[in-house]
Amino acid sequence: MIDGLWLVARWDLKQRLRSRKLLIAWLVLMVVLTGLAGLMVWNYRNQARATMNQITSWTVQAGPAIFGFTVLLILTFSLVVVPAFAASAIVGERESSTLATLQVTTLRSGQIAGGKLVASCVLAAAFVAAGIPALGIAVGVGHISVWRALICLLVVFAEMMIVCAIALGWSAVAARALVSTVLTYLTVFVLCLVNLLIFGFIGSLTSTQAVDNRWAVSSNQMQSYGQMLDNYYRQHPSSDGSQPPAPPLDQCTWQVSAYPRAHTHYDRVWWMLLVNPYVIVSDAAPLPADAKGDLERYNQASFDPLAMIAAVVRGARAGDPTTYNECFVSTSYTDSDTIDVYYRITADPNGSFTIDRPNFAGDQPRTTAVTVRPPSPIAPSRLTMNTPLWLIGLGVHLLIAAGFFWLAVRRIAVPYGKLPKGQRVA
Repeated sequence: MIDGLWLVARWDLKQRLRSRKLLIAWLVLMVVLTGLAGLMVWNYRNQARATMNQITSWTVQAGPAIFGFTVLLILTFSLVVVPAFAASAIVGERESSTLATLQVTTLRSGQIAGGKLVASCVLAAAFVAAGIPALGIAVGVGHISVWRALICLLVVFAEMMIVCAIALGWSAVAARALVSTVLTYLTVFVLCLVNLLIFGFIGSLTSTQAVDNRWAVSSNQMQSYGQMLDNYYRQHPSSDGSQPPAPPLDQCTWQVSAYPRAHTHYDRVWWMLLVNPYVIVSDAAPLPADAKGDLERYNQASFDPLAMIAAVVRGARAGDPTTYNECFVSTSYTDSDTIDVYYRITADPNGSFTIDRPNFAGDQPRTTAVTVRPPSPIAPSRLTMNTPLWLIGLGVHLLIAAGFFWLAVRRIAVPYGKLPKGQRVA
């Protein structure tokens, strides 16, 4: 069984590698991905020079962004290139009248289809590997773990194997190579984009009107605390080691909104996102240990596209509750009279608070003293990466791939049943 499968795979690869188009396409893809990664590094470096007049720490800040965008680019270009070469695996043989040569041998239909799939997966692996130089730039510049890069590449390759199986199924069904290619691209389009449109449309139909009940401080109390911050910054215009006043945690009470608002229950349809290839790759990317327990905090501190996609899925899963904790979990203050006075107050794990002014260039964040947070009626909710969701999506994709592979095996088995109109045996 295995010998026949490898025989078909080697024969198919030899047929495909006779043309220089594959090599040219591989070189173009590698150059494009490497060039885009280099442009991102150059852009972040120039931005660091323009804003900070130094380039000592820009790699640490820009590393997750460069790496995340590079992984998404590798996935995108692979989804564009791989179907074009995988969708003609069987129908191309039929058009050139060479499929019957395999079918009259002792090879079984499963061996023929399996060999075609292995050959397509080898080509897919080569095209995914074209992104290794670009990923190497992102890893080296951004100080990213090699383990994280390896996991991302393996998951991207797994998605390409699934695309190859889908292309093989369409290639066995379609009468022309062009038709199978278009059908494969349509399937990828459905998984990547139509999936999002359906999620958004169905999710919007679940909206209900409800009144919010928040555990927070009143607007008057927040105004008083903002005035305390204003006075502190006037007395301490530069960071001198002093600590700003801590938020008045003891003044948090139940605040009921005056008017109801629309609550969209994406928690009922969030699972639709799990079959999106971008969600699978983003959710599978390992994160630092301190980021897994609080995904929102990690995204506030660093711009990581992969973590942001994972946070969107987990936010949809958590839903839009009507009762929630806003007692200085993460809040901001803007003076209604002076619009340019803006403070961002972020809770720290040790009980202190980090206060900064994002609209003041060069302003250093300042940390309050550690305070004891009184118990609240509702625990603060956090988005975590403790539960891997990408395994569910990858499992669904494997089932889809198995179905298309079974279809390919059935359509090339002999003796034939009734053939579709316009399709010949070989």
